[in-house]
Amino acid sequence: MLSFSVLAEPAMPVIKIASLRLPAAESSWAGSRDRIAALMEELHADVIVVQDVSQSSSGSNPACWLGSRLKYSCDFISADRPSQAIRHGHAVLSRLTTLEDAVTLLHGDLAPAAAGMQRLELQRARMNLYAATMRPADNTPIARGHQAADLRSWMDATSDGLPSLIIGDFAAPTEELVRQLPGFQPARRNPSMRQGDGRPRSSSDAHGMDVLYQVRSFADIRQQAIDLPANDSGPAQRLGAMATLRLTQAIPAETTEEEESAPTSGTR
Repeated sequence: MLSFSVLAEPAMPVIKIASLRLPAAESSWAGSRDRIAALMEELHADVIVVQDVSQSSSGSNPACWLGSRLKYSCDFISADRPSQAIRHGHAVLSRLTTLEDAVTLLHGDLAPAAAGMQRLELQRARMNLYAATMRPADNTPIARGHQAADLRSWMDATSDGLPSLIIGDFAAPTEELVRQLPGFQPARRNPSMRQGDGRPRSSSDAHGMDVLYQVRSFADIRQQAIDLPANDSGPAQRLGAMATLRLTQAIPAETTEEEESAPTSGTR
């Protein structure tokens, strides 16, 4: 039999994060977007980070279309100027409450990349989610190291000691990536899952899309591939992967004055 203290111990919150790459061709996206939306609705991720997103001046943005369809917020993150006809970047879709957000640049070469941060509330616990594409055009260890150093410095300045995740697309090999971001563990450790994530690789040892979690704050529960099933118009397609993680170090969200003054007993 379990003791009362064990039964009364609250379960730590769990978060599901999907990392996706949507079909690049307009015809492929138009023909499959309804099925992709249905698939993601079934998976019910808390956060979806979409890589390689293009947004036109007319407002067309496939990631934000998906977010709207799922009733998630959409935060498009790009280093391109807002005046450009087409901007490239990545997007964070979330169904959680966002307490804060920010954007910075990662300088790896002549074309810096943008990284975004969202402070999220997960069952009254606070956590940071950093989204980045770390694939410098000058894809050398030095350029990748500069981007990683910029990201580390920014996280040191903005994390406030809260549990943190990094969701991104990484050009560095796994061993290099772990050295660049000490304290973080890739959720996807099976090398076979690096294949078929929707993007050809210039280097077979690139880590690719993944969720990096802070070892002291999260436990790895499950990783699963996200595949769009085959139909009459084409074969099955690998879109990305989803990581399910449990918080092991939760810091409660700040209570409001109304909550602090509310009665501690009675029904609601």
